[in-house]
Amino acid sequence: MTTDEGVHATSWPAVPTAGGVADRLISPLRALRAGLDEVRSGLPLRGSEDAAAVASGLADQIDDYLLPRLSHPGTPPVLVIGGSTGGGKSTLLNTLVGAPISPAGVLRPTTRSAVLVCHPDDHATFVSGGPVPGLPRTADGAPGTVRVRSTEAVPPGLALVDAPDVDSVVAENRQLAVRLLGAADLWIFVTTAARYADAVPWDLLRGAVARGAAVAIVLSRVNHLAHATVSTHLREMLRAEGLGAAPLFVIEQVALEEHGLLPEQAVRSLRMWTGRISASEEQRTTIVRQTLTGAIAAVRDRVDTVADATKAQQGAVTTLRGQIGQAYAAAEARLRASVEDGVLFRGDVVGRWQEYAGNGGLAAILDARSGSKSGVLSGQASIRAARIRAGLVGGVVRLFTSVADEAAAELVAAWRTNPGGAAAAEAVTERASAEAAKKAEDATRAWLDGVDASIARADGSMRAGVVPVVVSAALQDGTLPVGREVDVAGGTVTLSAELLAEVFEDEGVRAAGRTARADLLDRLATALASEQHRFAARLDELDPPIGLADRLRDAARAIDRNRSVVDQLFADPSTLDLRPNPSPAARDLSELPSTETLQAVAAALRPSTTFDLRPAPDDTASDSSDATSSEASAEMTENPAEPVDRAPAVPTAANVDPDDTPEPDDSPKGS
Repeated sequence: MTTDEGVHATSWPAVPTAGGVADRLISPLRALRAGLDEVRSGLPLRGSEDAAAVASGLADQIDDYLLPRLSHPGTPPVLVIGGSTGGGKSTLLNTLVGAPISPAGVLRPTTRSAVLVCHPDDHATFVSGGPVPGLPRTADGAPGTVRVRSTEAVPPGLALVDAPDVDSVVAENRQLAVRLLGAADLWIFVTTAARYADAVPWDLLRGAVARGAAVAIVLSRVNHLAHATVSTHLREMLRAEGLGAAPLFVIEQVALEEHGLLPEQAVRSLRMWTGRISASEEQRTTIVRQTLTGAIAAVRDRVDTVADATKAQQGAVTTLRGQIGQAYAAAEARLRASVEDGVLFRGDVVGRWQEYAGNGGLAAILDARSGSKSGVLSGQASIRAARIRAGLVGGVVRLFTSVADEAAAELVAAWRTNPGGAAAAEAVTERASAEAAKKAEDATRAWLDGVDASIARADGSMRAGVVPVVVSAALQDGTLPVGREVDVAGGTVTLSAELLAEVFEDEGVRAAGRTARADLLDRLATALASEQHRFAARLDELDPPIGLADRLRDAARAIDRNRSVVDQLFADPSTLDLRPNPSPAARDLSELPSTETLQAVAAALRPSTTFDLRPAPDDTASDSSDATSSEASAEMTENPAEPVDRAPAVPTAANVDPDDTPEPDDSPKGS
């Protein structure tokens, strides 16, 4: 960029940042950006996929365009050349700069990284910053980077970017292309006569309309016989989509010249148009203001879409959480009932208890109650007691696993009946986790150890020999655990009812049994809660933070309230001095112009009320004095030798009749 004194302005690092008034937009934008990182769309609800795309696109645009542009308003406008595969984007860029800077060819994809070309005066600006600052700047054009090149062929004050194909077969290229288009101050969208109606480009163009972005269209590879038909149809499509004001340039099918460049006459109108933008600070400012204003204005609607989807996600997750509680509350009730009903004291455990009791176990207990030291089990009695413990551990594990499996299956089935629940169920199994049996075993062993410890702490009336009796009392709720006949050494021994009653109706045994049963149930409930947690943990991954939707909307409202900041930053270009402030030592006050001179210059440079971004008319155009419509009178007479559309586009930033005000001669020098 050239200053009024004719010297080159320094690049971005020396250009004053906006600060001050811009912070009124920058702060809420940063808050919104932080909130977008917390958005979750794990449940495939209706509209959630679209909302996720909106959130991702908005986050990228904040990072790639809004914050950089607001923080450094003096950065030259960025014109991104984007479009479909094989549209001739790289060829167009190379022709405009007069050298094969961006690779072009028949192999696809050709462009794997962004190529940014600017004037040497602006090179440092884009090496250190500019659009999409998160992408590394390189010299070799590695995939996923921005390769910055400079040439005198690009006018100062703007930059051209060759983006990858928007419909590339490589997903990373498509994503990069969309990000670059979102970071553009002006889109130069390139398509061909064969592909101008493709769906993907039009989806992106509709997005540009929604955000009020400045757009220009280049229709290339047009057969001269179909020139009028194709260009007319494309204009109709553009008007139908709200892009009737976009400048349209048509490049006919021509043979490429040396280095694969288009003939100069093919891009003359486009070159003159970009030159006019470079030469006019007012036009550059208006382009940036239009696109930035549109992007800021579109934030609130985009946030509403994301916030509504966030609320829906939270509601669905809440429903699924409620089903977790219901399923495992029922499972705990089944587990408790099974323990209290004596399910664990059946089958093999009963046989082991009978063997223990019939071989002196009960006698040892009675001895212990009378204070005899023989109440301490030893030898075979101790082994038989250990077998009872082992049988109980296995029984508890089987019971617990059965209940946990049933709860998991019921919960997964319930989830699948809810919107989005099937996706949540995919990450969990319909059976208990692999750790469930281990947790039940650990809980049971800890319980038995606890019973041992409680008896050992007693006053001596109960000793280790009483543990199996206490356990059986706990699992039988005070009823006699065996019949009168028990198996002893292959035979049958009859235990008197008086003996059994004396042991199991003892209040100490009954109290110890009740305490032991409550302890076992608590331990198993804890193990069951850990099974429940694996389902809850899955929902934690899917559940957006509480209050996120409100935080997003609050940030959007703050942004909306401060939209006028854009007008203040990009107001009358004569008030937007982005040059570095010279040091006091470098100023020569004697050379400053007088007040009268400054007033005269200001009056001469006062901006007009209109702004024209149309392609400049060619000097070979005819007057078309017999035109019958306003559109026809504005068009240039078609010349088959000139492969460029003569039809001017309506101004991008203001739909004003250019005949209302005189148009200054602002064509670029040497373009």
